[in-house]
Amino acid sequence: MIIFGWGRQTIKNIGPIFKNHCSHCNNEEHWTITKYTTWFTLFFIPIIPYSIKYFLSCPVCQYGTTLDSNQLEQIKPIAEANQLLIDGKITEIEYKTKVEQLDSGASSAEGEVIEERSLSNTEETNKFCFGCGTKTTEGTKFCCNCGVKIVN
Repeated sequence: MIIFGWGRQTIKNIGPIFKNHCSHCNNEEHWTITKYTTWFTLFFIPIIPYSIKYFLSCPVCQYGTTLDSNQLEQIKPIAEANQLLIDGKITEIEYKTKVEQLDSGASSAEGEVIEERSLSNTEETNKFCFGCGTKTTEGTKFCCNCGVKIVN
């Protein structure tokens, strides 16, 4: 008898990016990047990831937007540096050096630049379940995927 399944999710906080005013909950907090990985499991052990999604969201109400690969490439190093500083794994001097390297790399790199205003005013703004990352509709009180209460 082989027991297998799918739909198990792991959630990893990549780190905070910038302080932004949330139009949904009216709080001004540092928005964070969160990675949601959905796994195929064998005997309840995650074996193969079959879905990976990145979200930029308000830490208070989980209201935010899905990031595409170009946006993620540009802001993920900043989030990782911020998280290392928060966790105390690097000093402020090392942090400033990393940020300067990122700034010099960003000025020489070609491509789109993500602005804070463009992320907060995007038309793709959605609300996601805090428990599993499933997109929810306006007025939903509980997640249809995992049953977690949706914070309004």
